[in-house]
Amino acid sequence: MRLADDGDVERLADLHLHSALTAYAHIFPPQAPKPTRTDLLAGWKAAVAAASTPAGPRVLVAQCGDEVVGVVMTARDKGAPDVGHLSRFYVTPLKWGRGIGTRLYQAAVDDLRRRGFGEATLWVLEMNTRARSWYERLGWKATEERRTVFEPPPIVDVLYRLPDVVLRKPKTG
Repeated sequence: MRLADDGDVERLADLHLHSALTAYAHIFPPQAPKPTRTDLLAGWKAAVAAASTPAGPRVLVAQCGDEVVGVVMTARDKGAPDVGHLSRFYVTPLKWGRGIGTRLYQAAVDDLRRRGFGEATLWVLEMNTRARSWYERLGWKATEERRTVFEPPPIVDVLYRLPDVVLRKPKTG
């Protein structure tokens, strides 16, 4: 795992686009607008630039050879400054099931822990049962908070929270 840099922006946009279209194909209806590479490039460029500030997000990438195969972003939760937040978590579909997501996840949680966050949040599509069950196995708890990301039909994100007892380093001694 390493921090992303300006040279990764195009690869991150391509990874994001391909992964999202594959992972969410069964969730979004055909008439739903697809993310555009142009919009994703702008978003990743802004995220990588913001990561250079002390309180900014961190964009962590997994790489196999010269290929960027995974990404996750850690940041401060916009609604709760003392809470960390995970977002933009993607692994290239051809690499699913090989432990890349698990290693990225651990690096992200370690980053949040080093930055002093006692708990964390993330949003997951309600119909993304694969991701939801994975997060739940890792100790994340779904909250009652929901937000609509597309309609009709309503497609909803669910807010998950990682309790502080899971995120904090185990006590030694």
